[in-house]
Amino acid sequence: IYFFAIFTLVLSSCNPLEDINEQIDAQETSISDNIVYTLTNDDYTEDVEDGGLGFRFPNFSSVDDVKAELPAFLSNKYPVLGKGSTALISYTFRVGRPFRLDNYELSKEDYAVSGSDVEGFQSTVIAADFLPEIIGNNFSSPNEGDYVSATYVQYTGSTSTITPLVSFDENFDYGATAGDLTTISGGEWIKHSGADNQLQYTTEGLSMDDYPSSNIGGAISLSSASSEDVNKAFTSDITTGMVYSSALINLSEVNGGTYFFHLMEEDGSFAFSARLGAKSDGAGKILFGIGATSSRLTYGATSYDLNTTYLVVTSYNTENGVSNLYVLDAAAETEPSTPEATDTGAAGNTAKRIGIRQGSGGPTGTIDGIRVANTWSAIMSNDSLPGEVVGEQVVSTAMYSYIGGAWKVPSEGYYAVTEADFASMGLENFGSSTPASDYLATFLNLKFPYALEGEELDVAYNYVSSSSGAQVRGDRYIKTNGIWEAFKIEVEQSIQFGHDGITWVPDNTIAYTLTTEDYDLISNSELKDVAGYVPAVANLARFGNINRTGSADGDEPSGASSWNDLMVYRALAIVLDNLDSSAADEQKYLVSVSVYNGSNAIEDFALIKKSGEWVKQ
Repeated sequence: IYFFAIFTLVLSSCNPLEDINEQIDAQETSISDNIVYTLTNDDYTEDVEDGGLGFRFPNFSSVDDVKAELPAFLSNKYPVLGKGSTALISYTFRVGRPFRLDNYELSKEDYAVSGSDVEGFQSTVIAADFLPEIIGNNFSSPNEGDYVSATYVQYTGSTSTITPLVSFDENFDYGATAGDLTTISGGEWIKHSGADNQLQYTTEGLSMDDYPSSNIGGAISLSSASSEDVNKAFTSDITTGMVYSSALINLSEVNGGTYFFHLMEEDGSFAFSARLGAKSDGAGKILFGIGATSSRLTYGATSYDLNTTYLVVTSYNTENGVSNLYVLDAAAETEPSTPEATDTGAAGNTAKRIGIRQGSGGPTGTIDGIRVANTWSAIMSNDSLPGEVVGEQVVSTAMYSYIGGAWKVPSEGYYAVTEADFASMGLENFGSSTPASDYLATFLNLKFPYALEGEELDVAYNYVSSSSGAQVRGDRYIKTNGIWEAFKIEVEQSIQFGHDGITWVPDNTIAYTLTTEDYDLISNSELKDVAGYVPAVANLARFGNINRTGSADGDEPSGASSWNDLMVYRALAIVLDNLDSSAADEQKYLVSVSVYNGSNAIEDFALIKKSGEWVKQ
């Protein structure tokens, strides 16, 4: 009997225990709170499994994404919060640039629109007559206000076609024994100045991927302590047009600077062209320079490393005496649009030999893979190449904007920073170390001080970077509070979520707690004279809170000092009309009210605006 009684007691006690656990669980999942939180960079980029959003960048670019991604994030971050909870979340929203600006370089097919059969507009063609059509052909789905910076070639005179031809190809393939160059080469290289037998041949050559005269045979060793100058004749002379010369160069020491590599006419003639030189930049690196026909060199601004192999290319225009210098760390199929340095000398020199010079102020290092040709393409290839069109030309850039359904030259609301503007800022262009954002606001405040509040200006400018070279970029500036400010690509925004008992949902509910002024507003409102409200309003005026000791239910005013729900919501509608009179329909409020229900307490009431009226939610 005792055993049966104990067993029955234990068995019957199981169900109440389960009920208690369920009640505890229910209480834990129904905890409510009002959260205010700002997303951190880690919140965006950490993996979802670690509690983050798993984004690549710390921002949102779509409000729909905000609404779709944050519920799971909030559930993970606040697992114990349930129905009635709110979360006001601040996040970074990427607006994006206000317009698109593309850099476009015309192709041969583009020029064909003008009737040209070469890669450029002929001298008789006005580029502006064809650029809108060409841009339209290449940008088929523009948006209003988009920009295209179009770079094109304009020939200024007649053109002709030449066959790419290599006139000189020296790989220093003179065997496995080192020695002085003139002897080892069997007289192919001859001295034209200085002491005998000082320029040395070494069996270890230089190399660069995709350069045709690479890693073949040996090389020559320059020394600033030597004085022998040597030269070697071409297989075919170049007497007109362009002359390109190239070499792999690795310098271990640079000094005060002088030329060490150049084109020559006849042996014994000092009509040198495209003189390549090098000097120290003062900080242990190299500055390369070019002299068209003079020993006076124009040096570039880029510092290059010692003990590093570069492909150095020079050009000389026999028609106008202009020489350009290019320093490359990789072979390039096409001639870069911007040289490292440019110099102008005498026109009319012919090219028949390559000269190597050693002397005071010159560098110490290695030269290999020397090539001379009449086109850039022949410098970079041993293949048989098709004919190339040559002629005097200029490279220009024109800006067009998509306005009213057509590509037009922009005028209103647009400004291009000029060379003079850059000079006024002490710059030649903007770049990674001199970003536009550091200068443009100040510049525009000086340039356009009387612009009206809210005026917008799209500003285009030249930008040079080591990775992408020279290009045109643009930003929008807005006159705000009397000064020019850059358009913000990212802005801080906030969104509110509410917990519906199952998950977090986007919610525009505003949490608000009644103030002393709000209670006074109710006490002095029309309710003080409305039947059924008089005792309750008087009680509020006396005690400063809402009496809730009576029944909360009722379709009519209580007629007593106690406020039922109907009365409270009518009073709160008066407060919200005063607080937020312009609120749109569907705006929600969660109003916290000080009440007396036997003791002082806080009670929350949810309202929503429907058809212009505040009603119970």
